[in-house]
Amino acid sequence: MDLSAFYNQFHEETTENIRVLGAGLLALEATSDAAQHRAELDRVFRAIHTIKGSARMLGFELVGRLAHAMESALDDLRQGRREFDRTLADALFQSGDAILNLSNAAISSQPAPSDAEALIARLLPEAAQRAPSVAVTPTPIAEPVLIPERPTADRPAPRQTVRVRVDRLDRMLNLAGELVISQQVFGNHADQLQALQQISQQQVHALQALSDELTRLRFSTTQRQALDQRLTALQHAHTEAQQLVQRQAGRFARHVNQHENLVRDLEQEVMAARLLPIATVYSSLPRAIRDLAATTGKELHLELLGETTELDRKVLELINDPLMHLVRNAADHGIELPEVRKAAGKPARGTISVKAEATGGDVQVIVSDDGRGIDPQRIRDRALQMGLISADVATHMSDLEALDLTFLPGLSTAATVSSISGRGVGMDVVRANINELGGQVRIESQLGHGTRVVLSLPLTLVTTRVLLVRVGRTMLALPATGCRGTIWVHQAQLRNLEGRPTIDIEDRTISVQPLADALGLSVDPNLTYAARRPAVLVGNLQRMLAFTVDALLDEREVVVKPLGPLFAAWRVYSGAVQLGDGSLVLLLNPTTLTQEGPRRAPTIMSITPQQQRRLLVVDDSFTTRELIRSILASAGYDVQAAVDGADALDKLRARPYDLVVSDVEMPRIDGLTLTTQIRSDPQLDSLPVVLITSLASDEHRRRGLEAGAQAYIVKSQFNQDGLLEVIQQLLGYEG
Repeated sequence: MDLSAFYNQFHEETTENIRVLGAGLLALEATSDAAQHRAELDRVFRAIHTIKGSARMLGFELVGRLAHAMESALDDLRQGRREFDRTLADALFQSGDAILNLSNAAISSQPAPSDAEALIARLLPEAAQRAPSVAVTPTPIAEPVLIPERPTADRPAPRQTVRVRVDRLDRMLNLAGELVISQQVFGNHADQLQALQQISQQQVHALQALSDELTRLRFSTTQRQALDQRLTALQHAHTEAQQLVQRQAGRFARHVNQHENLVRDLEQEVMAARLLPIATVYSSLPRAIRDLAATTGKELHLELLGETTELDRKVLELINDPLMHLVRNAADHGIELPEVRKAAGKPARGTISVKAEATGGDVQVIVSDDGRGIDPQRIRDRALQMGLISADVATHMSDLEALDLTFLPGLSTAATVSSISGRGVGMDVVRANINELGGQVRIESQLGHGTRVVLSLPLTLVTTRVLLVRVGRTMLALPATGCRGTIWVHQAQLRNLEGRPTIDIEDRTISVQPLADALGLSVDPNLTYAARRPAVLVGNLQRMLAFTVDALLDEREVVVKPLGPLFAAWRVYSGAVQLGDGSLVLLLNPTTLTQEGPRRAPTIMSITPQQQRRLLVVDDSFTTRELIRSILASAGYDVQAAVDGADALDKLRARPYDLVVSDVEMPRIDGLTLTTQIRSDPQLDSLPVVLITSLASDEHRRRGLEAGAQAYIVKSQFNQDGLLEVIQQLLGYEG
C-alpha cells in the first residue's frame, strides 16, 4: 500500500500536536494549581502519543522513537517519578522542534537531523535507558472524565468539517475573482442599454420634428394620406422598439442586481473558507518570548489580544516572519533590563503586547512595548553617519519622518550585534512583506515610554482597490493602498531644488516627475499641457513623490493577475488587472517607483504617425499577448493581435504588416510552422519574424532560426528595452 497519500495529513496533524505541546508546556511553567497541572500534562501526553502512533504506522522510525522518549518523560511526570523543571521543559521544547524537522525530512526523503539521538538521551533517565526495550508497551492514556448528558434537544449539533487542499481554495478564489470581473462586464452592458434608451428617446423627438415639418408643406390629398400612413407605421414601429428596449433594460437590470448579490455572497463564502484566526500565528510567540527572556536576562510578559480575529491564509503566511521580527526587536531593543526599569520607576517585568482588530475591510495588528522607546535624533545621526541622508535633510526632518528611517536597509542603532538583532536587517523586510500584501506599516514611539508598530493589512486578497490613470495613450493602475492622495500641480507652483522640480505641500517639499518619464513611456512631442495637471502622491513619510499624469480615470475593485516569468525583471510592475471590457492594465508597484527615484526615460525613438508601422503579436496566452501588445502600442506602433498561428496567417493575408512577434508553443499552428509558412509565401517572405518563447535550449534556438526567424528571445532573459531595440533594428530605424 502506498502510504505517501497520508503524508500531508500526518504533517498537518503533527504540526497541530506540536502546537498543543508548546502551549501546554508554557501553561505548566505558569501554573501552580495541581488540577490544572494534571490536565495540561494529560493534554500534552495525548498529543505526543498520537504523533508516536502515526509515525510508526507510516514507518517514520526516528520520529516514533523520539516521540516515545517524550511520552516516557511525560508519563514519569504524571506518575510523580520526575519533577517538571526548566531543563526538562527545554528538552521537550527542543524535541518538539526536532519532530517537525524529522517529519519534514522523512516526507521529502532528506537526511535526518543529527540531534535526535542526543535529545532521546536527555529525555530518558538512566534507569529507563537501562530498561529492556525488546517489547515496548505504550503507556495507556488516562481514562476521560465522563460528563452527564444534558437534555438532548438543547445540545447543539456537531459541526461537520472536511479537509480541502489549499490549491483548490486558491482556484476557488481565482474563480470568484473572475466572477467579479464578469459583474463589471454586465455593468457595461447595462450602461449600453441605458444609452440605447436615450438614443430611442432622441428618435422620438426627431420623428415628431419631421412630422411637424411635413405638416407645413403642401401635398396633394393622395400624397398626404401616403405620408401620414408612413409616419404612423414608423411611429408605431418605433413605439414597439422603445417598449422592447425598456422591458429588456428592466429585466437585465434585475438580472444584474441578482448576479451582483450572488457574486457578493459567493465571494464572502470563498473568503470565509480561506480565513483563519490570527491565533495560528500567535502560537509561536509565547515560546519565542520564553527563549528571549532566558537569552537577554530580561523579565518579559507577553499579552496576546484579538486571537479570534480572522485573516486570509495567504496574509497570515506573509506576516508570520515580520510579526516574529517585531516581537524580537521589542524584547531586544525595547524592553530594558530589570535593574534599569526599576531605576526608571517601572516594573521590573516589561510587557510586550500584540493586538489584532478588524476595522472595516482591513485588520490592524499592533505590536507595542513599554520599553525605552526610540530616540529620533539618534536615528537621524546614524542615518547621516551611514550616508543615507544629507545634513540638510536631517535638519529639516520631523521626528515622525526620522522614525520612518528605521525601515531603510542596513540602518541599526544597536551598540552591539547579537544573535537576536543589531545587523540592520529586518525592518526593511518587514515593510517589503507588508507592501507586497497591499498593506502599510508605521512606527509610533515616545522616548522612555515605549513603541508601537502598526500593521494595516487587507482582510482578504480576493480583490484589490486600484486607481486608474492615463499617461499618453496608456492606461495604468496604482493600488489604492500605495497612494497617499491626489493633487493638482500648477505650473506656477513648481520650483527647482537640486535640479529637480518640486512643490510644497503641508510644509513638505516633494519632488514632482511625470509618470511617463519614470516608466520610460513615449509621449507625443507636440503635446502641450495645461497650466495644471493631476498628480498622484506615492511613497511614505521618509520619501514622497508626486507623479503627474494626463488624467485620473476611476477607482474600482479589481482582481490582480500575476505577470509570470516573462515580466519578472520589471520590478516596477506588480501584476495586471482585467477591466470589464476585457482589456488588461498594468498594475504599478509604488515601492519600486519611489525606491528607484526620478529618472529620465530611456532613449527609445519616437514614432510619428507618418512613420507608424503595423505589427502583429501572436500568442495563445491572453495575458502575455495583451501585455506585449500594450508595450508595443506604448512605443508608438499600430499593433494587432492573433490567438495562434492559424489566426495570424488569416490576418497576414488580409492586410499588410511590417513585423510579426510570435510565441512558439501554440495550438493549431505553432510559431515555428508559422515562420516556415511565412517564408514560403511569396507575398510574405520578407516579413521580419521575432520569436519569444520559454524554450531556451540551443536546439530550439537553432530550429527557430532555421525556420526563418530574424530574432529568438528567451522569456527568462526578456526585457522591454531589448525587444524594442530588436524591432527598431529589424524595421531599419537609426538608433
